[in-house]
Amino acid sequence: MSGKRNSKPMHSLIAMLLCLCLGITTLAGCSRTASSDGTIYLESTSQTVDSSTENTETASTVEATSEPASEETTEVTATVAPVSVNLIAVGDMLLHGGIHNSALQADGSYNYEHVFEHTKNRIAAADIAVANQEVILGGVELGVSSYPQFNSPQDFGDALVDAGFDVILHASNHTMDKDTVAVLNTIHFWKEKHPDITFLGINENQEERNTIRIVEKDGVKLAMLNYTYGLNGFSLPSDKPYLVNLMDEAHKTEIAEDLKKAREEADFVIVYPHWGTEYVLEATDEQKQWAQFFADNGADLIIGTHPHVVEPVEWITASDGRQTLVYYSLGNYISIQYYNYSMLGGFAEVTITKDSSGTYISDYDMDFLVTHYTAGRTEMTTYFLSDYTDELASRHAILTEPYAGQYAESYRNVNQWYPFTVDGLWNLARQICPQFVD
Repeated sequence: MSGKRNSKPMHSLIAMLLCLCLGITTLAGCSRTASSDGTIYLESTSQTVDSSTENTETASTVEATSEPASEETTEVTATVAPVSVNLIAVGDMLLHGGIHNSALQADGSYNYEHVFEHTKNRIAAADIAVANQEVILGGVELGVSSYPQFNSPQDFGDALVDAGFDVILHASNHTMDKDTVAVLNTIHFWKEKHPDITFLGINENQEERNTIRIVEKDGVKLAMLNYTYGLNGFSLPSDKPYLVNLMDEAHKTEIAEDLKKAREEADFVIVYPHWGTEYVLEATDEQKQWAQFFADNGADLIIGTHPHVVEPVEWITASDGRQTLVYYSLGNYISIQYYNYSMLGGFAEVTITKDSSGTYISDYDMDFLVTHYTAGRTEMTTYFLSDYTDELASRHAILTEPYAGQYAESYRNVNQWYPFTVDGLWNLARQICPQFVD
């Protein structure tokens, strides 16, 4: 884990004991392969040395004794060495115009490498890295646009891949900003240029809508589902109701069926809901109700987006007694917003372990990010809060070039309670997620 202020260890449940008992050493790396059924296999270059196998007896190695066989048969279960998968996730890629301007090249193309310059190493190091692509990648032919109806160059999709992301979430309230053609352009971009990337939340046909996306790493099958609460007033075309995955009362039965199928096909189920209320630092009642619904129907892990701020992390109990971990919101990864608290983002890290007892969360953590941009957008990037300095903060446009438009008074009234300093950001992180900051 990266260094944090007064850093705590990850919330390990049993992984340390397992490693001590089984003496496992893993050297990890992976590449991607897509199968015909849509499952993405992240092929490991790991070499696992399990010292426990030298001392494990199975039914075939137990020597016969002189005692007669008993009528009762004792079942001998072989110990299965645990396999762990490290998953990280970040929040909204909310691509305002200044971000595109900072990436525009002389030849008209876009280069977004700087957006991931300070986070790329940890993103790429994860077994599975997930990003919420808040705005559609419809391509420059539809016109690059910002709020309120976004559209981005597909170069940003290339940048996500170059940064190390494996899974891209596309179900958001902005998915239909540029109508059906932009959604289809995005689907074709991923299929044709990056077929090894798992994209979620949008579908080209009903068959794709009915297919559970599964990412497999080292034999651990993770089912992944992505839904949005709405589409900013836009509707899905009547002949393409499958285009975007929606979560509302009308779709609850369909979502429950998705979760049932996911539990049957995978070892572990993750739901990524686009939900909640913007700029609210705690989960709403509606978020909690949906989280309980997801858990009761089979979700093991829930990672939310949309509010543009970080929200709390907690365990909830499903109706069958399982414990489900919920990250209510990871906030923004990148944006040009003007609320101080929208500059703080979440970097979720979860270790999922599979052994003879099942598949479960063995570790989890949250690190924190800072969106950094300066006047003129000469600097436009994201840092880990542990790497951020007051000197950087002093150059941030949120201080040097405060918003002066229609909502300026609202920004001033809110920002006075959340100082944009390193200490202020740590205090905000502590307020929202105290378990991750001493």
